[in-house]
Amino acid sequence: MLEKILIRTSLGLLLVVSLFFGYYFYFKSSFVKDLDYRSSVNETALGPIEYSLTGESDLVLLFIHGTPGGHDQTTEPSSDYSVLTPSRPGYLRTPLSVGKSPHEQAKAYKALLDSLGIKEVLILGVSGGGPSAIEFAAAYPETTLGLIALEAVSLSADFWEEDEALLSGSDFSFWFNLLVLDLLGDEALASFMLPNLVNQQKLLKDQKKIENLKKTMWSIWPLSLRREGFINDYLHFSNLSLPLTNIKVPTLVIHGTEDVSVDISQGEEIAKLVPNATMHIVEGGDHMMMSTHLEEIEKVIENFIKKIVD
Repeated sequence: MLEKILIRTSLGLLLVVSLFFGYYFYFKSSFVKDLDYRSSVNETALGPIEYSLTGESDLVLLFIHGTPGGHDQTTEPSSDYSVLTPSRPGYLRTPLSVGKSPHEQAKAYKALLDSLGIKEVLILGVSGGGPSAIEFAAAYPETTLGLIALEAVSLSADFWEEDEALLSGSDFSFWFNLLVLDLLGDEALASFMLPNLVNQQKLLKDQKKIENLKKTMWSIWPLSLRREGFINDYLHFSNLSLPLTNIKVPTLVIHGTEDVSVDISQGEEIAKLVPNATMHIVEGGDHMMMSTHLEEIEKVIENFIKKIVD
C-alpha cells in the first residue's frame, strides 16, 4: 500500500512539474512572438536594426533605451511627438555587429533614420542609452533638434559587480522571480524595487505608475536575448570618453537625487560640460523615477520640447 502511495505521489509531482515547465516554455514563446509582432526590422546601410514606431505626430522622439533593454523599453507617444525606439546592438533582433561602441551605435541610429526617411529628431537617452545618445547629438547636429539625458551614464564606471547576478542569471530563474513578485502583490513590488518609503507610497497611489514599473521590469526579460548587448555595454562603460563639449544642440539633463544605480554626478557632468545645457533635479528620484515621478518628468520634457519647436 505504501509503495503505491509513493508511486502515485511521485507521478503527481512529476505531472505538476511537467505542467509548470510546459507553462514556462509556452509563456516564453508567446512573449517573444509578441516582442517581434510589436517591432519591425529595417535593413540599413550598417545592417539590420529592430525598432518600434508609435504615434501620429511628425515630430519624432528617438528614444534610446537603457541597459539591458530593447525596443520594448520605451515611453508612450503624445500629441506632441511620435516615439521611435530602436533595439540597440546586441539586444533582441539587432545584432551586435551593427555597432559596439557608443560612437558606432550613434552611426547605427543615423542609418536607421535614413532608411525610414526621417530628417530630424529629438533624442532621449535613458541610463545606459545615454552614451550613444550623447555621441549622436555631437555627431549629427543637423539631425538633432535637442538632446534629453535622463538619468544617463556619462562617466566611466564599473557596473559589473553590482549586476553580476543579473548578468549570469538564467531566463527561467529571472522569470520565476518576476512571477513570484507579481503574485505577492503591489506592496511587495514597491518594497522590493524602491528603497524610499515616500516613493513606495507615490507608486501605490497610482495604478498607471505600478503598470509602468512592471513594464520596465519585463523589458529586461528574456535575458538570453539581451545578454550580448548587456555585456557589451558594461565593457564600454568602463572606459568612456564622450564628446560632451562638442554638443551644440539644446540639451536637457534630468536626474534624481537618490539614484544609486547611476549617480547624480553623471548628470552633473553632462550639465557642466555641454554648452548651455539645463538640468532638472528630481528630489527623491531614484533610478525608477519614470514610474514614481512620471508627471513631473513628463512636464519638464513637454516644456523643453515646446521651447524647441515654437
